[in-house]
Order: sequence, then structure tokens, then C-alpha cells
Amino acid sequence: MSEDLYITEKTFVNTYIRRERQERLLFELCSAKKRYRGLDRFCHSAEDLLDMRKVIMRGYGLSDTAEIKRYADKHTGRCVILSPDPALDKLSGTLKEALSVCALGTDAALIVGEGYAYVFTEAERGGRMQYLLERGGGENA
Repeated sequence: MSEDLYITEKTFVNTYIRRERQERLLFELCSAKKRYRGLDRFCHSAEDLLDMRKVIMRGYGLSDTAEIKRYADKHTGRCVILSPDPALDKLSGTLKEALSVCALGTDAALIVGEGYAYVFTEAERGGRMQYLLERGGGENA
């Protein structure tokens, strides 16, 4: 695993995951054998793992909203996608590019950027729940 990816994963876990769940998820992400199982588990239990105080927006179809499009226009730095889908995992680009790619799939995806994270849960009946989180948190949590 590259040092940059490790730093991205560690930053995501330490910033956006509930403290009591951090150690196990980071262990899984850093293990070549357990990485996809950890990401898959995250997909099914994001609500239990995420520090909801960091959520600033959430909802089904959130990536299609004008608010998220404006947010992506303001956040033009590079971000990384973490996903159990090998076609998406470890891709990098702008938030706008990452949202477009992740919105096409049905598997979960975590987009980690500077000061924010965006989570797509796995597709279920009714759609995919999506969360926008910021390091400082939000009032809507």
C-alpha cells in the first residue's frame, strides 16, 4: 500500500468514523487481505460507523442536487475514492469527477478530499444514501 493511500485512509478514519469503531476499520483498510471486507462492511453499516456530528448534508440522490454541485465547484483539489469496487478503488480526481464516476455505480464509495468526505452507501431499494461530511462538522448532524 502506498504511503499516500495509508495517510488518506487514516485521515478518513480518524476524522469521520466514531472513535470506538476506528481501530478495527483502520486495521481492515491497511490489510491487503481484509481491505475489501472492511470497505464492504462499511457499505452496509455506514450509519453506525460515521461520526454523525461531521455530517453537513445527507439524503438519497444528494449528488444530483444544486447544493452539491456548488460545493464541488468550490472544492477543486484532488480527492481519492475508496471502494470495494476494484474499478473505482484508489482512483483520484476532482470532487466533481469523483461524484460523476461514483454516481454511475451501485457499490459503495468513499470520496476523501482535503477537509471533507463524501459517502455513497450501497444501492438498496429506494436508492443510495449519501453523506457529505466536513472536518468541522455541521449543524444538521
